[in-house]
Amino acid sequence: MRLSPEIEIFPVMHGKELLSREVRRLFSEQKYDCVVLDISSTFQEYLGEAVDDLPVINALIARGSEELWFYLPIDPCDPMIEGVRQACQNRIPFYCAGMPKLYSPRPLQSMPDEYSTEKLGFEAYITLCRLAAGSAPEDSLDYIDAKQIASNLQTLRLSYSNILFIAHLRNIDSILRHFNREESYNSAPPSFTDNYTVTKRPVNADHLYFALGELPFVTAKTELERFNIFAPPPDLTEIVKDLFRETRDNYFDDKEQAMRLSPVRIQAALTYLRNLTVISGRLLPSLFDIVEAAKGVGGNAYGLRILKGAKYYPFLPIESAQPPVNIGIDKISLTDDSFPGAGRETREAVNLFRDTDLQWRTLEIKPDPSMLQKKNYRYSWNPYGQCSHLPEDTRIESFNSHVRNKALRVVTEHLARSEKFTSSVKDGIDIRETLRNWHTGNIYVKEIPPIKNKTDTVIIIFDQDHDERYPLRTTWYAEHNEESTLSFYATDPFADLIGPGVARCAYGGISLLFPPRSVPNIFDLTNEMDPPDCAARLTFGALMFSQEKTVAYVCAKAPTLRLRTMAAQFKKHLVWIPLSSFSNETLNKLRRFHVLNGKEVRTWASRFIGDQL
Repeated sequence: MRLSPEIEIFPVMHGKELLSREVRRLFSEQKYDCVVLDISSTFQEYLGEAVDDLPVINALIARGSEELWFYLPIDPCDPMIEGVRQACQNRIPFYCAGMPKLYSPRPLQSMPDEYSTEKLGFEAYITLCRLAAGSAPEDSLDYIDAKQIASNLQTLRLSYSNILFIAHLRNIDSILRHFNREESYNSAPPSFTDNYTVTKRPVNADHLYFALGELPFVTAKTELERFNIFAPPPDLTEIVKDLFRETRDNYFDDKEQAMRLSPVRIQAALTYLRNLTVISGRLLPSLFDIVEAAKGVGGNAYGLRILKGAKYYPFLPIESAQPPVNIGIDKISLTDDSFPGAGRETREAVNLFRDTDLQWRTLEIKPDPSMLQKKNYRYSWNPYGQCSHLPEDTRIESFNSHVRNKALRVVTEHLARSEKFTSSVKDGIDIRETLRNWHTGNIYVKEIPPIKNKTDTVIIIFDQDHDERYPLRTTWYAEHNEESTLSFYATDPFADLIGPGVARCAYGGISLLFPPRSVPNIFDLTNEMDPPDCAARLTFGALMFSQEKTVAYVCAKAPTLRLRTMAAQFKKHLVWIPLSSFSNETLNKLRRFHVLNGKEVRTWASRFIGDQL
């Protein structure tokens, strides 16, 4: 809207990328000869240099005679910083029109979500926000600041014919009132005795979340968009989707770990996030909701990596002679003594670009163990004690029973015979054969002979091409009659220690004998096999100790001629069940297991295992 023929006023709030985008749009559509900002004139001398350093984020820190400090984060998503940026790029001057006195601005109440501008339009959104923000009380510093801004605008309109004034919503009504009343701004400005010392410091990369209005990940995406002049404006909801996808691809140690988060699970996490956001009364999710959604679908490990990814900002200073400033909620600390009065203490500070108060919230999420903790876990490991995690035993026994029944059904289907219907339907109509011979007009029925064989052995091969990844090759014996004798090859337990006496591993292949029996370690018996691949050795031992003729063989590929010949030597038959006949979700849960360093570890193992991916 127009404040006067020379001044166009643009109401904004701090730290909103969508409003910053509107500033860029204005400069692409119109030509201005001056930009005026609703920022204290204390920062006039330093603001341009700090904006030139973008995308490296600095903070302008001001200290006066009071104990309270003030800082101005150079937020790329802030519309006022964008105004300075556009002014520098278009080679026009900018002015900080606020009074030199620094104070804590009046916090705003909860505002309508800025994403609603996509449907409401910018003017309707700003109108709603102005009504929610209200006017500043007449005895407040906000009111005095608005009077000073109105006076500066009247002065600047004499020198410039097309001014863009980027004003904060909390001051709009007061500025309009003073601007239209000469006696309000034509009086002598109030005198302040404070002289502020201002310094520029890079912001600690780990603390950017407390300084920026948007998530550091969102800020980084908007900065990357600037490098491509043909890129469309980024959609904030799409950036959140990118966070989930890129975390899956970049923050896991191997591709197999990332593959466990299938697109279906990512979509489930986004659906869950949408529901959490709606419950919170918002259109754009908060960091708390993002982490909760990731944890609810991908487990503790995925939630933790999402948290790290959301706070990651890639543009860091290559070399800086000045140490960074540490920023928290209403607190900062400097790690050097070059700034007068800084020391190394934590100081109370006001973020001048923070419109609403930040509050701490508790999120139940377990951090990954540090390298020192993993080292201590390894040194305290007892090499003479190993056992399984009981919930995983129940899961694998249930799957074992399912595979044995499936193998019998496969054998039954192979032995079934079809014949023309005469007088009896026998075991039912064979629909497939009937349709195949539909042109003859005959009906075919099937006859399934009785099966006396049983299946007591199941072989599951998850990976048969990378034996070097699986140094753990052993046999675990059943603790009771409802468990199977389990032989397997798996990853090194010491490579992923997640707690005291708790190691996370992945199967390469397993064989289960049920009912359980005492057998020697299969891998000790097959040391002389040529070639000594783990899948063949595991299959050899399973065929040797199986008491039934039918052995279930679950693998991505059908058994080779060598394995079929081996089975024939033992007078056994391998029934191949493709891995693809089971869902990836089931296989991923089955393949991940934990090795506990003794039965006493079971009392606390769940605290570290939990719902990990």
